[in-house]
Amino acid sequence: MSLTTKRIIMLFMGLLGACMIWPCLLTVQYFQPAFSGFRSFSLAQGIILGLFFGAIFGSFEGIVVSSRKKALKGILFGAIAGIASGALGVCAGQAFLFGAANYLQQREKTLNGVSLIIATGMGWVLIGVFISMIEGLRARSLRKLFAGLAGGVVGGILGGMMLQITVDRYPNNKIALLTGLIFFGVFLSFFYSFFENRFSYGSVKLLNGPLRNKEYHLVKSRMKIGSRDTCDIVLAGYKNVAPLHAYLEIKKGRVVLHAAGKSCSVLVNDTLEEESALRREDVFTIGSAKFMYGIFS
Repeated sequence: MSLTTKRIIMLFMGLLGACMIWPCLLTVQYFQPAFSGFRSFSLAQGIILGLFFGAIFGSFEGIVVSSRKKALKGILFGAIAGIASGALGVCAGQAFLFGAANYLQQREKTLNGVSLIIATGMGWVLIGVFISMIEGLRARSLRKLFAGLAGGVVGGILGGMMLQITVDRYPNNKIALLTGLIFFGVFLSFFYSFFENRFSYGSVKLLNGPLRNKEYHLVKSRMKIGSRDTCDIVLAGYKNVAPLHAYLEIKKGRVVLHAAGKSCSVLVNDTLEEESALRREDVFTIGSAKFMYGIFS
């Protein structure tokens, strides 16, 4: 999967998430009179948004490595973390809104127009930040956390503001709500993918076999390669690959490949190596799988 293909899939999943959330939010809005107040109503919307987008972001790594088991585990983790993210984002956003209103009230000003959109949009921004950081938490990767933070801030600001502007300009309009959600999902997905690439130490590309041309970004300090579903690079369908065959580690700013055990042979440029610092365009072999390390556009 090339970087371009990965981004297209990520954008599609953001779009899919928006379409899944839309009927749920319409249902919540229909039953708004049943809620005890605006806070509980907003909390329900935030939880729904976090649930679906969290599940989507959590599943993406499993889709990238072609592991159904990993994708399903990611959906479960992402959904749970997304619920918490949605609730936390709404609470923080409302605190910001009330704080801004109180600040302006003390100065005998009202919260309206652009200031109202910014204040209410902050809730969506914070939800976007928390959701984008879910994958970093799942992978226990500091660089993925930073990528999620940066992508969540930029995507959340742009998507959140567009969502808020759309629903404010066309209140009670179902299509406007869907349009705003699509803006939110697409911006969040795009900027997460954009910053993930910027925070990576490069990529490794498979050169042969059933996963040929698939690229894996090196955004963790240690990545596991093997046939096991829990590996970061899952080599299903390749011969002579151990459940845990090798590691890719970041040491002093360099990408280092080393075998997971004495029985796990690793070739770098056709030379048997136990450990080797990789340079651009180095080719290494794990079982019957051949990789190239580099920075691919």
